[in-house]
Amino acid sequence: MVALSLPAAAVCALGVWFLVRDVPVLVAEEKTRVLSTTEQAAKTMRDDPSLADFVWKRGSGVVSGTAASGDFPPDMSWKEWGPEGGTKRRDMWGWRPMEGGRLVWARGVGKHDGETVYARRTDIRERDYALMFYVFGPLFMLVLVGVTFFGARFLARYAKERDDFVAATVHDLTTPLAALRLTIGRSEEESRLLVDRMVNLVRNLGDFLRLGGKRPPPERVPVDLAAACREAYAPYREDFRDHFGGEDVEISCTAPSAAATADPTLVAQTLWNLFGNELKYAAPFGRVKVRIEEGGGKVCVVFADEGPGMSPRDRRRAFDRYFRGRSKSGKGGFGIGLCTAREFARAMGGDLTLAANDPHGCVFTLELPK
Repeated sequence: MVALSLPAAAVCALGVWFLVRDVPVLVAEEKTRVLSTTEQAAKTMRDDPSLADFVWKRGSGVVSGTAASGDFPPDMSWKEWGPEGGTKRRDMWGWRPMEGGRLVWARGVGKHDGETVYARRTDIRERDYALMFYVFGPLFMLVLVGVTFFGARFLARYAKERDDFVAATVHDLTTPLAALRLTIGRSEEESRLLVDRMVNLVRNLGDFLRLGGKRPPPERVPVDLAAACREAYAPYREDFRDHFGGEDVEISCTAPSAAATADPTLVAQTLWNLFGNELKYAAPFGRVKVRIEEGGGKVCVVFADEGPGMSPRDRRRAFDRYFRGRSKSGKGGFGIGLCTAREFARAMGGDLTLAANDPHGCVFTLELPK
């Protein structure tokens, strides 16, 4: 963020320096240029009266030419000839503002020409550097800072989402890879299923990179959560049995139908994370039960354990990415698995929540649309 902001900061610093140091000089030089150009036009017209668009004489008014830029009555005073600018010097010249430029005038010289005024329409205009730089300069810098800020934030968010997705995929690939090593030669069906899941994970990663760092939308197909739980439990079966004296985790279903509308691959990844966390933090201390129930248009998979549980503070932060609590087992936990599992659940239109179990332990509830 700092590196991306440095060019904009440098431009803004140079802009402020330019506004303070150079713009006042430019404004003064522009006034001098316009005054000099106007004076030169007046003197040239006095030397060659044929250059005048019209001629005015005191007491007679406009005596030749066309005065299309205003009203010039015969009794005009010299002050009225130059209401906004000019000079009160003896040679008497000045200007009047007009559309597209200035009306430059010059009083004649000599005994018989002193009451005559020669006037000429010109395109002499003063550039308003003060407005140009003091208004549009800060506006440009403000836009530049805004574009830089939002651009840097977008790049930072993109980099974070990319890293998070890749980290989540790598995290979830470890489960089927470890299980595949155990099932090769033991169960061809389980091995084939694990290979299919890994192929889908790698395909999701490819889609993520192909879509420019955007997670591909989840599928919306019927998923049998009871079968999904059994499949996700299979890689951990032997490890749970080691903790439970050869017995399996109890998986029960009280729902009339365990079918949810979800993405099969994301459901598998979510359940892998939940079983993995139960194995790591709860199984060494007590039983783990899984039940599938229905309510409120949702199908819920509830993981209830009798482990050491979590403090209220850790429960509040359990789904924060990279938060690592400390359990009684001494293992760091909740770094990325739970956060990823909840992201997947919400992407499928559901949610993943955590509550305390009674008298001790935790209850994780995965909700998915029926």
